[in-house]
Amino acid sequence: MTKEIKVLVIGLDGATWDLIRPWVEEGKLSTFKKLMESGVWGKLESTIPPWTIPAWESMSTGKSPKKLGFATFMVKDGYRFVPHIFKHKRQRMVWDVISDAGHNVVVVNLPNVYVAQKINGCMVAGWLCLDKNRISYPPDLIDELNECCNGYEIDIFDVDFERGRITSGPRENEYLKRCEKLLEKHFLAFMYLLEKYEWDFGFIVFVTTDRIQHKYWDGEILLEHYKKIDKKLENLIGVTGNETIVFLVSDHGFGPRQFQFNVNEWLIKEGYLKLKQSQYEHKWLSLVKFLKKTGLIILARKILNVLPSNVSKSIKKKVSLIKFEDLDIDWSNTKAFAYGVFGDIWLNVKGREPAGVLDQKEYDKIRDEIIQKLKDLKPNVQVFKKEEVYSEARIDDNLPDLLILPTNDGIQTITPNVGYGSIFTKTDGGDHRLNGIFLAYGPGIKKGQRIDAKIYDIAPTILHIFGLPIPNDMDGGVLTEIFEEDSEFAKRKPEYVDPSYYEEKREGEKLKKAIKNLKLKGKI
Repeated sequence: MTKEIKVLVIGLDGATWDLIRPWVEEGKLSTFKKLMESGVWGKLESTIPPWTIPAWESMSTGKSPKKLGFATFMVKDGYRFVPHIFKHKRQRMVWDVISDAGHNVVVVNLPNVYVAQKINGCMVAGWLCLDKNRISYPPDLIDELNECCNGYEIDIFDVDFERGRITSGPRENEYLKRCEKLLEKHFLAFMYLLEKYEWDFGFIVFVTTDRIQHKYWDGEILLEHYKKIDKKLENLIGVTGNETIVFLVSDHGFGPRQFQFNVNEWLIKEGYLKLKQSQYEHKWLSLVKFLKKTGLIILARKILNVLPSNVSKSIKKKVSLIKFEDLDIDWSNTKAFAYGVFGDIWLNVKGREPAGVLDQKEYDKIRDEIIQKLKDLKPNVQVFKKEEVYSEARIDDNLPDLLILPTNDGIQTITPNVGYGSIFTKTDGGDHRLNGIFLAYGPGIKKGQRIDAKIYDIAPTILHIFGLPIPNDMDGGVLTEIFEEDSEFAKRKPEYVDPSYYEEKREGEKLKKAIKNLKLKGKI
């Protein structure tokens, strides 16, 4: 690798060309326009389903959800679903390989970094940080970030907004301001680290695009935020220098949600999911539907707020939608169930589930039956068997048996909750789509061309730029088509090695250090 070349990856969680491209054409996003004209750009196909987790993990490792061992944030454990972080072993990321090769790295705010790891450089954990004492590496770096950002924040959480209870008024403006503030803090922190550290590889994820798009699908609100992103991009590129290759990526795309598919309501209606009692038809939920239909729900909420807290809590519990965990399921008569919000459907398989009822023959029959019924629904549904998404997937793999893919013109968003009383219900805001954004810009990169990629291609392409061998268990490949024909990157063939290559190399380095320490102590 040419010594001066650096790589900077800028992640925009949930960013989509469906929004960006029209605004670029209207002259509203000058930095995006410059990057598109001076580099290559196209769709970045995400994981199926297009979840933030595992998407960032797949991008960071070059591996599919099958190799990672999880397809959504939650992993099935019998009939329970637990966060995947408690069930899977940490993978080696692209920055681990780059760091071990002696390059300096700066990694900030990736959603799949739960604790900051020791690395040749610095790291700041992201959204799901598990240990407040391990937010940053070096550990005391968080103190510097708190000072430079007037209090560093990992993410923004607002329960009322998450549950859709506040959609306008002062609290709405407050939420947008908090997102703005979070964007500014992450930008200031990253700029500070790029200036403080010598670096060869940098990776930052800005999450506010996702947070705002989930709440609103309003052109003006989103445009104003993308304008702020556009300015941040201009400033970041301005400090990276001419010998930096910039990747602009998102973990998935986004689109509107006007109605949601209540998947477990549908499974109950079709007879695949059996409850021990008709929880979803009780009188309290009928009352809620009446209040919503007549517009009296706002008045009802005001009345609840002035009632004694114990009375208010009791009523709220009775009228709440029933989560999967709280369903009283008759497993001996259940053939299929769903948990994730992106339509991962599981069959109740003998030998795999604690009270499974389906053998291999019935498994195939029921899957085909469910697929056909889903395809007969209006709006239309894109549904896949797991082996169509994950090559060589088997019935006993802990991966969903069927996966529904949300689309703009089909099912737009999905919930596993029960209590709506119908298969489809109206909703608003935005939700994930399959295709995110991909853009590459810098020395040796072609200019003004449209090139699509897959999320697994990012890690091997970065390793190739650094001249490092690519583990052959990665599912992605080097995007050789993005390089100018006379560039070093195009002329040099990608080198693939067995994953053990890096493990053996790492062990060799440990041995060398141990011998060196023993010599310094005069023991050998």
